[in-house]
Amino acid sequence: MTTLTLTLQGPPLKGVRSSGRGICFERIAWLEVLLAVEWDTHDTEGTRFSHTRIPDQEPLHSEAIDAAVLAQLSGGKQLLRGNTVFGLDNTGEVLLEVWHDSSRPIEVRSGELRVRELV
Repeated sequence: MTTLTLTLQGPPLKGVRSSGRGICFERIAWLEVLLAVEWDTHDTEGTRFSHTRIPDQEPLHSEAIDAAVLAQLSGGKQLLRGNTVFGLDNTGEVLLEVWHDSSRPIEVRSGELRVRELV
């Protein structure tokens, strides 16, 4: 499992900051999380897996998909959406992690988490 390093881009959301390895929540808020991971489509061996995870807990949302199917369906881009209340003691940070079971290294072209507040 590899944790992708995330940096904040775009307009800031109050109480949300980069933690250096993920996103930190400094206030309690109900937030939607949009995950996007773009894999190299030239190598379609194996399975591609990505998830958002709160450290020391189970993933919030995840997907494992055959690489050839992923390339055919979406050009190699995994897209997931989930939501939860962040900022409580056990939901103060979220990470983006990826994994594959190919026999050789695979390029992750981009990884992104977007958060927006739900009302």
